[in-house]
Amino acid sequence: MTSVNVDGSGNGRPPPGIMLAYATVTFGNHPIVSKASRFSLAMLVGPGLMVAATGVGAGDLTAATVGGATFGLVLIWAVAVGAFFKYTLNEGLARWQLATDTTLIEGWSAYLPWWVKAYFAVYLIAWTVIVSAAMANACGLGIENLTGGAVPASWGAVAHSLAGGAFVWAGGFRGFEKLMQVLIGVMVVAIVACAVLTFQDAAGTLQGLLVPTIPAGSSAPLLALIGGVGGTITVLNYNYWMREEKIAGAGALRRVRVDLAVAYGVTAVLAVSVLIMANRAFFETGIPLDRSTVVPQMAAMLGTALGPLGSLTYSIGFWAATLSSLLGVWQGVPYMYADMYGILRKYPVGERDELTRVTSRPYRVALVAITLVPIPFAFLDQPLLVVISYTVVGSLFIPFLAATLLYMNNRIPWDTTVRKNGWGANLVLCLVLMFFVIVGARDIWNAF
Repeated sequence: MTSVNVDGSGNGRPPPGIMLAYATVTFGNHPIVSKASRFSLAMLVGPGLMVAATGVGAGDLTAATVGGATFGLVLIWAVAVGAFFKYTLNEGLARWQLATDTTLIEGWSAYLPWWVKAYFAVYLIAWTVIVSAAMANACGLGIENLTGGAVPASWGAVAHSLAGGAFVWAGGFRGFEKLMQVLIGVMVVAIVACAVLTFQDAAGTLQGLLVPTIPAGSSAPLLALIGGVGGTITVLNYNYWMREEKIAGAGALRRVRVDLAVAYGVTAVLAVSVLIMANRAFFETGIPLDRSTVVPQMAAMLGTALGPLGSLTYSIGFWAATLSSLLGVWQGVPYMYADMYGILRKYPVGERDELTRVTSRPYRVALVAITLVPIPFAFLDQPLLVVISYTVVGSLFIPFLAATLLYMNNRIPWDTTVRKNGWGANLVLCLVLMFFVIVGARDIWNAF
């Protein structure tokens, strides 16, 4: 008897999200695995790309603009390194879930000391307040730039926050997924199109990618480029979006790795595209970049180089990037609150699974809170306290994540069909840990 399994799970149905379609054919009791030729382009926006797009916001695009405007193309290699670092972290937390059928937050609670759970709970609240305010303000900046000032940044921030919360409440995960597919497509097409139209130096681009160079005075933009590809706490969204997409079991590991490779590859292309544009608009022309007006200045320069359509295309791409980040936070972070709520109330596993659904009360309470928290901050002109808080909060998570993955993915017993960390993964996680400790310490020092 012959059966076909298209996703390694035994259900005979292709999984949603990104995948490389393949077939497992059995004859009698003898499995024969063979690759199939079908690959669906409609599946390119999987949970990995949504996680990565959530992390690519105004800050990352600004960092790439400053790097390209100041140093040209020589820092492209830093973007590739940053994407690889984030891929390793995301692959590690995904592998944990495939092997244990628990989220990383559940793993921290079950296997690490009580203070780890307390630290994350406090951190999550602080992160939500500061980062949600930054996300909403970034959307306000994006719509102000797109409308030429017709919509003020402050009221644009309020409108985006409220609209994002309402959409996530009403649309559920599938509605969110479809809108993210559109926004990611718009963002990628707009930014890459501008880069292609301004692209001139193929040799310089290739050299910047393959020959690591650290020019004098480049430490700040270099660290920002490596550290800024793909988000911080939002990588945990992948645990919950895996569940929404029914990605589970050892057989899904290959699919997850392909999904994440595509995701961080695309975000690296976006960052490199911004570097190319900034190189053409500022570095090659010698025009100084005012860091307080990066977005409108870049739009104006592209308007000069490419005409009004170039300025409009960039503005649309920037707005789509900020909105996709906001929606990713609004939709993904409430899962973490619901997960923590179930853990702190000591609910059994089955009940905790019910809590981490978009219709549960803890999820919706957290969604309302995230929607309303940014509104007062929309009318503040970047006070020093907010800037310092954002810097400090943003510097503390990635080292924590890398350290816990080093321990849990090596020492905790799990399904032996999923490999634990190899020496390569451990080496990269050690590098990530050391790098982000240095970056975090430097950022906190500079902030104060």
